[in-house]
Amino acid sequence: MEAWASSLIVGTLLAVSLTWLISLFNNRYIERETGKIDSASGRKERGAFGYKNIYGFSRDPFDPQPDPRLIFLTENVREVWNSILSGITQGKRFLLMTGERGIGKTTLISLIYLYLATNGRQVKVVPPCNSPQKIEQILQPLLRGLGLSPMEKGKSHMLFRLEEALAKGIAREETVALIIDEAQNLRREALEEIRLLANPTPKTPNPLQEIFVGDPPFEENLRSRGLSALNQRIEVRCRLRPFTPEESLGYIEHRLKRAGSTTSRVFTPRAVSLITQTSGGNPGALTRICQESLSMGYSKLKKTIDSASVREAMANLGMENGRGRHLHWKTLPRIKRVLGES
Repeated sequence: MEAWASSLIVGTLLAVSLTWLISLFNNRYIERETGKIDSASGRKERGAFGYKNIYGFSRDPFDPQPDPRLIFLTENVREVWNSILSGITQGKRFLLMTGERGIGKTTLISLIYLYLATNGRQVKVVPPCNSPQKIEQILQPLLRGLGLSPMEKGKSHMLFRLEEALAKGIAREETVALIIDEAQNLRREALEEIRLLANPTPKTPNPLQEIFVGDPPFEENLRSRGLSALNQRIEVRCRLRPFTPEESLGYIEHRLKRAGSTTSRVFTPRAVSLITQTSGGNPGALTRICQESLSMGYSKLKKTIDSASVREAMANLGMENGRGRHLHWKTLPRIKRVLGES
């Protein structure tokens, strides 16, 4: 009973912390930490978007770059958030988050990084590494994340400095979380070296926590004979799933509200129905279709995006209609309520 109550309290606190973190995105410290993610991923500011004035947007609502400030919280997103953070707080050494491309893995793991960087006093976290192929490409940001300058680029020297830094952190009851994004692109040799980083030593009995983020094929790779040692050590596994049709509608509305607009002002009901059906509930696909549809509408000076503009956008993107379950605007109460249909 006590264990159940403890888990319930932890889950509640983590859910509250997720909402709390998103509400603090105007905080300068968080903006600075977000900049670290942008720098690590090579993200650059987009130029002025052509349809801003005609649709009255304060920002591009469908910028495809991952941005934790625009995350849309579904039940599944909250579940994955709780699983990863609970695993970290419980000292799990190896954690895995998977999901199809465009599902929002990088956005969510960036938000987890921000939470740990701003609120996790006992956890030091390194900005996500994007599929490093050599151990040196991990050791350098690791040392920087621990406040050290990796002057020497030799592997053995960096490993020695890392062990010393981890030992000092353990003395302060700190742990270090290493995030590996796009893990499906890692070579087997690189994965094995990453696994060895988390092996305990006399100086560092609990050295690192490693969070792998990748596409579903990464799980298949882990089941291969050469990676069985890593696969057996993964203690937390969670997956981001596609949106339901109702969640897809909520995602579009959420994005437009953040840009100072609403779905009913921009898209016709049939256009929204077509977008949600074609996307299959994939946030990346939703974003691309909406952005391309806006570009089509802007080119023809349409004040409202209709289904014809969406079909033209889909053709430009090489997408076919019917990837997912259809969201019928006449029968679904939520779409009628949000779009103001009587």
